Amino acid sequence: MMYKRGASKPAFVIYKISDDKASILVEESSTEKSYESFLQRLTSSVDADGKPAPRYAVYDVEYDLQSDGKRSATVFISWVPEETSTKFRMLYAATKEQLRRALDVKVSIHADGASDLEWKTVLKEASGGRVII
Repeated sequence: MMYKRGASKPAFVIYKISDDKASILVEESSTEKSYESFLQRLTSSVDADGKPAPRYAVYDVEYDLQSDGKRSATVFISWVPEETSTKFRMLYAATKEQLRRALDVKVSIHADGASDLEWKTVLKEASGGRVII
C-alpha cells in the first residue's frame, strides 16, 4: 500500500523491513491525527528480541501560517533507535532514500532518539522553518 492522497488519506503510515529483509511492508496505517499517538506507536516498535526496532514512517503535518492560512506537509521519518545493531542501521540507511523517493515525500527527518522527534522539530521541518514554537 502506498501513501494515498485525498480525502481517504491516512494521517500516518508506519513501514518496516520484512523479517526476510527482502521487502518493505506497511506495519500500520491510521487516520488518527494525534501526533502523540503516532509517536508512541512509532517509538514502541520492538524486534524479536524485545529491543527497540527501526521503522520508516510518513506523517501528515498540519500547521497554520496565520495570514497565509492553514497548510499541510507530509514528512518522511527514518526512526533508527540508538540501540539498533550496525547491521540493521546499514540496512535501513541503504533503503531509506529509495522508499522516500517512491512515496514522493520531500521533507525528511532522521531520528535515533526521542528528542529528534519532538513536535517543534517536526513542525519546523514540515513548514520549511516558517513555523517555530
